[in-house]
Amino acid sequence: MIFSELFIYLPDLLNIPISKTRNGMDDNRRKTWKYPWGFRESFLIVLELLLLGFIAEVLSGKGGFTGISWPFNLITGIFLIIFIVIIHLIFRKHPVVKWLSSVPAAISAITFFTFLVLLMGFIPQGDPYAHPVIRSLGLNHVKNSWVFVFSAVYLLTCLGLVALRRVRPWNRKNIGFLLNHTGLWIALAAGGLGAGDLRTLAVELHEESGYTNQASDQYMVIHKLPFSIKLIDFRIDEYLPKIGVFSITSGELISSDGSTVFTVDREGPIEFGNWTININKYIPDAISDSGNYIPSDMEGAAPAAFIEVKHVLSDTLLQGWLSSGSYIMPAKYIILDNEHVMVMLKPEAERFCSEIVVDNGVRHDTILLEVNRPYKVRGYNLYQLSYNEKMGKWSKTSVIEAVKDPWLPYVYIGIFMLLTGAAYIFWVGNEPKKNVR
Repeated sequence: MIFSELFIYLPDLLNIPISKTRNGMDDNRRKTWKYPWGFRESFLIVLELLLLGFIAEVLSGKGGFTGISWPFNLITGIFLIIFIVIIHLIFRKHPVVKWLSSVPAAISAITFFTFLVLLMGFIPQGDPYAHPVIRSLGLNHVKNSWVFVFSAVYLLTCLGLVALRRVRPWNRKNIGFLLNHTGLWIALAAGGLGAGDLRTLAVELHEESGYTNQASDQYMVIHKLPFSIKLIDFRIDEYLPKIGVFSITSGELISSDGSTVFTVDREGPIEFGNWTININKYIPDAISDSGNYIPSDMEGAAPAAFIEVKHVLSDTLLQGWLSSGSYIMPAKYIILDNEHVMVMLKPEAERFCSEIVVDNGVRHDTILLEVNRPYKVRGYNLYQLSYNEKMGKWSKTSVIEAVKDPWLPYVYIGIFMLLTGAAYIFWVGNEPKKNVR
């Protein structure tokens, strides 16, 4: 349906002269802004909205659209619904309203919205040091820009009118279409209107400290949470450290047989470039002792390995310790020749979690908070965010993210309706037709 309409209107969009349109009229005589509007007018309106958005952004002092919070976002949503219903019921035969529910308007609105979403992927968002032109036009905070607001309102208006146009006559074929468009409308509206109520805060916890209910936003403004948290213990499980050879000239890891590193548990001899490597000894937690490394459970201990390296061509043999180092101990490396140095990379975190106590005002809950396993309390979702990476597994600091998004369930409802509509259309489309005699 959409693609067939697109091909019908394509000459109008590209201003290609054709002899006749689908109505049998000479298209060369149709002037821009003469009804019925097509792709040409639709995309001109998009350009106008884009320009108006940029002007509003400049006049706002690069602050963009700060959003509206409860209850004004709910009032705005209700007003938008009433507005769309009224213009459908009273003015649906007006050429402008008919155009808003047409395929050209819908495609231009989707293109406009998609273009802005793509800009968010290509232009770093939230960068305060972006080019002055980018900051002035709001392109470093597209989601909170006036251009995005105009695009969302335009798209929601088109979606709403298209859905209402298919309500009558009511039949089974329209159910999937209405579920799709209504679900998309709800998801977009809830996501946009709920932006003002979205809170993303960071809580920094220390093992030595007690309870805290203070959190900071991205602008380092302090907020008070309706609950308190205390960190009991922070834990990290690390992968085995990896060993690689750096080029002194380029500062990059060299590759051998498609691999740039190998783990310390790999059995030798290891053929790597022009060297044969044997890992004679590995200590997961070690400290330096007069040039050697010995096992230790002291805070700040780091992995260390005794390596034997033989150059294949010159038959030169080198021996020495490698260590990734820690916040109290420097790294140890082996210089292979004038161009290469062997190093042990810092171990990567396999899993990190925080054992915390949450005081919600009624009871104290002791939980183990892990990445991608949030805990819900008083309307907030708590996520394990980060830690003191400089101290690594010896970190006594844990950073928890507290997210409050009361409109998120409505976004999920919209997405569920959208998927249900798609499934229904697929089911109806594959339903066997009854034989008519």
